[in-house]
Amino acid sequence: MDNRRYYGLDALRGGMMMLGIVLHAAMLYLASPPPTMPIPTDANNSPVFDLVFHFIHSFRMPTFFVLSGFFTALLVEKRGAWGTLKNRAARILAPLVAGVFTILPLTVLFMLDFMIAARYGIFELIPSRADAMALASSVAARSIEVDKHEGEVALAHLWFLYYLCYFYLLIPICRWLVTLSLPHEGKLTRLLVSPWFLAVFALYTAATLWPFHGGQVQEGFIFLKPHPPSLLCYGSFFVLGYFFHHYRDFLQALARRVPAWALLSAVCFPLALYLSHLDNDVRGKDFALHLAAVLANGLCTWALIYLFIGGALRLFDRDSPWIQYTSQSSYWVFLVHMPLVNLAGWWLVRYDLPAMLKFLLVCAFTAVIALLTFHYWVQKTWLSSFLHGRRFNLDWPWRKPQVQMESIAPSASGD
Repeated sequence: MDNRRYYGLDALRGGMMMLGIVLHAAMLYLASPPPTMPIPTDANNSPVFDLVFHFIHSFRMPTFFVLSGFFTALLVEKRGAWGTLKNRAARILAPLVAGVFTILPLTVLFMLDFMIAARYGIFELIPSRADAMALASSVAARSIEVDKHEGEVALAHLWFLYYLCYFYLLIPICRWLVTLSLPHEGKLTRLLVSPWFLAVFALYTAATLWPFHGGQVQEGFIFLKPHPPSLLCYGSFFVLGYFFHHYRDFLQALARRVPAWALLSAVCFPLALYLSHLDNDVRGKDFALHLAAVLANGLCTWALIYLFIGGALRLFDRDSPWIQYTSQSSYWVFLVHMPLVNLAGWWLVRYDLPAMLKFLLVCAFTAVIALLTFHYWVQKTWLSSFLHGRRFNLDWPWRKPQVQMESIAPSASGD
């Protein structure tokens, strides 16, 4: 029985959720939106935010799905498969359904407000149908995915919870794979610990990236209709994360080689970004170029996963009020950040200010409102019980030491 508290991975999981604020705020100020989502952006934009967006997008969700698989395995060990499924239905499926009827409408409204204001200079809280239709036609005309998702229901950022519900159905397969590996446990441990085994993961991920333009997962996954290529790509990270829980020595090996992963990431990211740009320019019609793009992105993604997991275990694997607070508040911050980001972005469109200043204001507004609402309206109320299965009484982390969290907190299982 694994009774260890993974503070470093808790910190990383919370950090990946919090990065949603930065990622989606950066999207408002892109100078060159990806051809798969040519959304209107603020007239005050900068290529800096294209770099920020692509960097975070290259590792955030793959890393999170690895962690989700890992913590799911931990939960299965403690509660069994059926107990885990019941827990995930309460902590993931129920908030998803609630979010579709509460958070999603506000997200869609403020996204429309921002894009119509950015494209047409119209500032109306409730946009007209004509303006919304004109915007949709404009975006479709610029997209290389024209009409492919016409009429489909978009889940915005809630797609992540939706996909997790599918991945939890893979628990029996994950358990079978771990059992199948047991006769070869020693050999597999040696292979996983070897730094060269990263190439195996990179090649597999590159294969799952083949259907995507530019070798980047930037299309198809936000809709209610399942997108098989995205399910395969992200589901693979979940299954591997589940597998890693049984081979935990592998994670400690990552922590010992953080400088190597940082160097590899520094080389791979600009190369992957450049090749993706070239591949998008020719719309994937050059076989060799598309192959190079998917290989570079597969290697880049795993180099960054190794870097962030290893770095989290090396630098943050300790009990800390900051880690506790980040871990417990991140789920709420993830749920509510999108409408807040777009509301702030819409309000700032009318002002001619530097893109960096607008970006910082959007991030600050979103973080402050999300954390204040968690602290005073969520953590001690029924909302916390609904999201986490229990209530908290956390003080601000900079004020005084907090009561140590339970060793089997629901949030440690991948919320």
